[in-house]
Amino acid sequence: MKLSEYLDPELVVVGVRPADIGGILSQLVEPLVRNGTLESVDRVLDALLARERVLSTGIGQGVAVPHAISEAIPAPCLIVGLASDGVDFHAMDDAPVEVFFVLLSPPDRAGQHIRLLARIARLARHPDFVGALRSSRSGPEVVDHIRAYEREHV
Repeated sequence: MKLSEYLDPELVVVGVRPADIGGILSQLVEPLVRNGTLESVDRVLDALLARERVLSTGIGQGVAVPHAISEAIPAPCLIVGLASDGVDFHAMDDAPVEVFFVLLSPPDRAGQHIRLLARIARLARHPDFVGALRSSRSGPEVVDHIRAYEREHV
């Protein structure tokens, strides 16, 4: 299973701005409204915030993996967000988050959701992978980087 199968340059948010957790997540899911996947971010945002209340998805070393399963999502989707200056996301190591992987899935794809989370976690442990994402400046550049990394390391 490759992340690149779920990537769309239009679902890359470059320039995530500092805000509270809800504001950051809202910035990250807004492209789903723009591309017509969602009518509103409300239900998905509620699901993401409920997950964050359990335990922060800021996994450390500048990476966060907010994720949720929601009936509002028609199919699994991945959003990548970049915050060049880092934002406070209450990460486990208290470091600012610069790279977000937001994974959203419908309830009937829970198994696939778990496999994708595992894939993201494996890739996020590679400092070169995350470092290259941090230096990306556009959606197409992010997608190209992830595809190239998967070709070399999968």
